[in-house]
Amino acid sequence: MNERLKRERIFDEARKAGVDLDLLDTNLRLSVSERVRRHNEALRLAAKLERAMKARHGRPKHPLEASQ
Repeated sequence: MNERLKRERIFDEARKAGVDLDLLDTNLRLSVSERVRRHNEALRLAAKLERAMKARHGRPKHPLEASQ
């Protein structure tokens, strides 16, 4: 099997597994600094959401604790 067919097979398997290859491609087109900026922005949002949950419900629950 040549390299092109191997690559296509791998991409097909990834799509079947639910990997959004278009999203990956879009993000990889961004500069490293833009990806870092977006990552840091997402971290700030996650921290803000955690603080809001803590303010509303007390300490934030770990996902594994929620099922107990």
